[in-house]
Amino acid sequence: MVRSSTAAAWPQVLSRRLRQRASGPLPPRRAANRLTAYVYGNILTLASVAVVTPHGIEDGTAAVIVVGAAVTTFIAHVFAELVAHSNIPDADGLSSTSARAIHMGENLRDAVPIASSAFLPATFLALGWADVMSTQWAQLLGSAVVIARIAGVQLATQRIRGNGLSLRLVVAAVVSAIVAAAIVLVKVLVTH
Repeated sequence: MVRSSTAAAWPQVLSRRLRQRASGPLPPRRAANRLTAYVYGNILTLASVAVVTPHGIEDGTAAVIVVGAAVTTFIAHVFAELVAHSNIPDADGLSSTSARAIHMGENLRDAVPIASSAFLPATFLALGWADVMSTQWAQLLGSAVVIARIAGVQLATQRIRGNGLSLRLVVAAVVSAIVAAAIVLVKVLVTH
């Protein structure tokens, strides 16, 4: 059987897409802002997933709490940026109103990882509420996805900076994920 060149090329396309941003690397300031939001959002999401109770998963409030924590943190972050930049408009060295508006748009985009960090964990918690899985599995998987995101900080950093990935970096991320997962597993087993 002969494989088509398109079918054979998809792993390379996927690999390149995971390693590089389609629009190229972000400037260092924006990369730092985006990475800050990524780490901040995931830490707050993990904290909110870790404190939910089986009863909260069963009655649906756990998913709402996780989404609410992420969305309100995102709104607070954007509000803080608006207040800071409206009170100190020359903080970024931008003189025109249109340049400041573009800058605020970039800040808004760079803050999105704060809100998006809750999507998958809240989905797992909602699946626990819908009795698709046990509350224990819902919390474990909700935590695991955040742990994987936290462990992948170096991978995300390399991607937004436009750098390639190394095997050493991937192994370090996997080890970090395993250690973090073990911690959350013990927490969930002990508290349920």
